[in-house]
Amino acid sequence: MPDRTHPAVRARFLGTTVDFHCAHPRDADHLRYYLDDHLVPEQTHADAELSVRLEADGDGCLTAALGTATPKRVWWRTPDGPWLLYEEWGVQARLPSPVPPFGLPPLRDRVRLRHGAALAAPDDEGRALAVTGASGTGKSVVVAHLLRLGWRFVSDDLLVLDRRTRGRLYYYGRPVGVRARSLPLLPWLDASLLAGAPCVPTRWGSTWMVRPQRLGRCAPSDRPYRLSWRLDLARGDRFTARADGPVMRVAWDPHRHLAPLLETCEQLTVGGSRRAG
Repeated sequence: MPDRTHPAVRARFLGTTVDFHCAHPRDADHLRYYLDDHLVPEQTHADAELSVRLEADGDGCLTAALGTATPKRVWWRTPDGPWLLYEEWGVQARLPSPVPPFGLPPLRDRVRLRHGAALAAPDDEGRALAVTGASGTGKSVVVAHLLRLGWRFVSDDLLVLDRRTRGRLYYYGRPVGVRARSLPLLPWLDASLLAGAPCVPTRWGSTWMVRPQRLGRCAPSDRPYRLSWRLDLARGDRFTARADGPVMRVAWDPHRHLAPLLETCEQLTVGGSRRAG
């Protein structure tokens, strides 16, 4: 099924080699940017343990067809199996995105996913803070500010959690989504830091997909982290913070309550830790 005139985009996730086959070179370029921290040369391993095929009707470019009614399809296979249809959709997909392929075998048997971001504490002791909450509650704003304060990037948008060991999570080096409406809260993000970052339309307005290395330091990708604290965000006209063990539940308006939010993060993470579920 894959068109071998386009080289596969090869990446490794938690020791699993995955080949992404794209019907259009624009999709391959998109994946190389998006998965840059996980890319390996195609010749690194003889056979991938998982292959994923991305395609769309028309010229085959799935990236260009996103958000339109153009039929799009994702296929997958393991080395000894046939190609299987993962999903075919029009405007809106129903299943989790196969990029990254944590919902496909063999990775789905090892990890589970949760919506959120994660950062490793500056002390290099392997402790991590998860930032959770619905879309639009300011998670990426918190991530960007904590990176400026010495925390290290672990993941954005997805928490990659171990299925067998509670509280263990893993690095996933995807770009950080920076929304246009959040730029006044991130005054150091000038044109040079946004240059070359794809800008995509979302329900929240234009969003730049910025490589985390432009925002601060990344945590080592080859080690697990211990989920020690969780900051759970919700929108609110009045700032409130309620502690529940290692979990801090905060209602806030990012444009009005940034200073007390960052102070709350410091209070939450000072002095020991317990596992945050």
